[in-house]
Amino acid sequence: MKDFFYTPDDDVKVHEEGAIRLICKPFQSHESGLPEWIKNSADAYAREDALSKNRIILVVFDNSHSKTKPSISCIDFVGMTSQNIENHFRQWADPDAASRGTQSDFVQGGHGNGGKCYMTQMFLDHSYILTVLNGRGNKYGVGSDSIKFGYIPNRNLGRDFIVNNIEKELENVLKPLRITWNSLPAPILEALDLADGFSFITGIHPKGYKNKINSTHLIRNLQEHPQMISNLEYCKVYVFANGKIQNYGLPLSLPDIPPMKIAKEPRVIQIPPTLKDPDTGEKIIIEINEDKDDGKLILYTSDKSMRYSRKGRHTIIYRTNSGFIGFKSVLEFDIQSSYRDRIYGDCKLNALESFKQNDRAHLARGPLTRAVEKFISQEIQKYASEFESIDRRRVKLPFLVPSESGHI
Repeated sequence: MKDFFYTPDDDVKVHEEGAIRLICKPFQSHESGLPEWIKNSADAYAREDALSKNRIILVVFDNSHSKTKPSISCIDFVGMTSQNIENHFRQWADPDAASRGTQSDFVQGGHGNGGKCYMTQMFLDHSYILTVLNGRGNKYGVGSDSIKFGYIPNRNLGRDFIVNNIEKELENVLKPLRITWNSLPAPILEALDLADGFSFITGIHPKGYKNKINSTHLIRNLQEHPQMISNLEYCKVYVFANGKIQNYGLPLSLPDIPPMKIAKEPRVIQIPPTLKDPDTGEKIIIEINEDKDDGKLILYTSDKSMRYSRKGRHTIIYRTNSGFIGFKSVLEFDIQSSYRDRIYGDCKLNALESFKQNDRAHLARGPLTRAVEKFISQEIQKYASEFESIDRRRVKLPFLVPSESGHI
């Protein structure tokens, strides 16, 4: 075979707007976009290695009132400088957007697209971020259906303006949202008291809603969306709707999923070093670093069907050392058993890192992902078959076989 020689062009031609709109296609809903804002706030805390008690995020839904348009907002107590905005926030498709050089293990990563995509696509009026840090403020945003961000109203007035009082600046943000200091729980006030800044990101007139936002639906989505699992474990996320705190004044939490009583402990399955691509029959060799807790499929059970009321959690979550990289509904795997509806889990495999896609949902298709998904299907099928076997034995010998209550 002859060597291949060529002279690459000095530049790469890209249709910027077309490329960005293609990148943003997965984020054309509030259900997929809002978790991106929360993830970005969680990553901001991780970069600062913030203490647990200080990792507070506010999500605010506000209906139309007093001639104001409805809005969706997110607040954290970290803040950004103009250098952060210009070198990181405004960059599209930056593989280092989330980490910014940090060594924190929690930073979930991404390419700096999801949050901005949500801002550009899902608000009829405009969206912007007001951020304050170390006595300086910046207001930076984008008009409806535009991909070109800029300072508000211009660079001279919206960049690095002086902020003498963080609390006063935040009060000016909260007042139109009908939130007062008295309505803020003590943990939020304590976090603000220790903060050097904050970031307030908001979208005006959410698409799909006229004057009222279905906050109940969006809150439920935040508790069930696979990407929110890490966010809710790492941060305290409080929600306000029309000036009133939700969830009885408590931060959101993951819905409790009691296991089946005959399978209380998770099943941990080691992923083998070789798998077969179901499409080609080719043997796929997988590099597994067992010292890094790599190469494991962990299956959990639910005490009742997850098909409807728990469908947001009825998934296999893909993780690597970088964290959450994607998920797939258990219903999409090839499993022939009603017990499929009561099984969910995690797959930790670092070899899948390069298959992470922009929206961190389905992994990119390839021989490895096909082989891994076939393996997962087979393992869930085996697990479900064990419960079916217990059911058959229970019918024949009801006085000997344990029921789901655990009794003989």
